[in-house]
Order: sequence, then structure tokens, then C-alpha cells
Amino acid sequence: MDVSTTRFTDRMAEIFEQEGQPPIAGRILALLLVSEEARSLDQLVDSLRVSKASVSTNARLLAHFGVITRARRPGDRRDFYAVVPDLFERTTVQRLEQWQRFTAAVGEARRRVPARSRIVRARLEGYESAFAHLSGAISRSLSQWHRRNGTRR
Repeated sequence: MDVSTTRFTDRMAEIFEQEGQPPIAGRILALLLVSEEARSLDQLVDSLRVSKASVSTNARLLAHFGVITRARRPGDRRDFYAVVPDLFERTTVQRLEQWQRFTAAVGEARRRVPARSRIVRARLEGYESAFAHLSGAISRSLSQWHRRNGTRR
């Protein structure tokens, strides 16, 4: 791997780690982002210089989250991995759904938890309002993105 690609994979590893995800998953995603074609487990192992078990485990994790896809080639028994074509939309929708679940949970707490304190009520109302606003803005942005690109959601 060249120096720039190594820096990119290392940076993605740091980002994943900061978000509580395995760093190797970030490195795999980064390498696949800059790969023109799907890569086999062995190719990922050779490029990243990590164990096959680690690459396999983390590739399955990324596939589970829907950011990479596993494919086979005719006549080849190996699995190949590539970034899903709609990575931006998938990751944005996943994050949006997280925010919507958070908003719903805070809203339910605001309505049901006996908060006699003005500070606690204001905090819950503020979080619910902020996340509802963000969720709405992202939903509208996704719709605009689809119109701009001629795609449907």
C-alpha cells in the first residue's frame, strides 16, 4: 500500500475507534473506498497486514451494518468485498434512524418520567426539540439529494 493510502486507512481506523467501533473495520472500509474492484479476504489481509480472522470478523461486521457487500465471482470460491453503491444514503439513513429513536426515547421520558425540576424538563424538551429538528433537516436534505440525482427513496 502506498503512503497516502496507509495514512487514509489509519485515519479511518482512528475515526472508527473514536466512535466505539473496531479500528480494523475502519481500515477495511477505507481500503475498499479507494479500491476500484472488490477485494478478497486474502487481498485485504495482505494490504492491511493483519490476521485473516480479524479481517473476516470485521468484514462481516461491516456487511452486517450494510456498508460493504460480499460477492462471489463465477468459478471462484472466495468471497470478495466492495463498498455498497449507495454508501452515502445508507449511512445517512442509519444515523437518521438512530437520532429518531433517541428523539422518541427522550420524548417518552419527557411525557412519562415525573420531572418536577424545571431544569430537567427544559433539558428533555431541549434534546427532543434539537434532535427532532436535526432529523427533519436531514430527511429534507435526503429528499433534495434524491431529486437532484434523479433517484427515489
